[in-house]
Amino acid sequence: MEHAAVVQAIVGLVTAVVWITYLNVFVESMRRQRRSEILITLGGDRDLGARILVSNLGLEPIYILDILLTCHTASGSSTLSVADRTEIDPAERTSIERATLQRPLKSADYVEIGTLDTLLNRVAGRLPGRRGDTDPTRIEITVAAITAAASGIVAARRVFDIRHLDDRLILRPKTLYAEQIRTRRGRQRIERQLIGAL
Repeated sequence: MEHAAVVQAIVGLVTAVVWITYLNVFVESMRRQRRSEILITLGGDRDLGARILVSNLGLEPIYILDILLTCHTASGSSTLSVADRTEIDPAERTSIERATLQRPLKSADYVEIGTLDTLLNRVAGRLPGRRGDTDPTRIEITVAAITAAASGIVAARRVFDIRHLDDRLILRPKTLYAEQIRTRRGRQRIERQLIGAL
């Protein structure tokens, strides 16, 4: 009889550990499902004509707030928004899709944000110096979005080195896929950049 109480206490303790483990697995699974995953990929050639795609691989829809292009040159770096499609004549911007890249993306949706040459042309007038004098050696593309699953912004960044090869500029990604910006400090830095661009 005296062992029955000990066995019952051990069974109760094991049951509690099993339930706590199950709850932890369940919470992690829910958190992973609600986590955003934004991809920034290249399509086509790896030169200035490369098409840049932004995809939402998270299970929750996102709304693209802004797309920032950071150009690193020999004389410094500049970060500017490339969300507005300034390469299209204002008279031809007859729909929201032709005017801006700000839009919702469902799960597994993507949007082509333009070629690298198009993105550089969008910011060319706002970069210090002339474009030929400030050819970038590296670019960073940052996508900032919001989702119902997060209280602040969600973001991803991809960095590309630009190399000269036979009078062509070649893009070389620094990582296999986009870096998800999940830290509080990283998201706050992007929020400050977005506020500065207002």
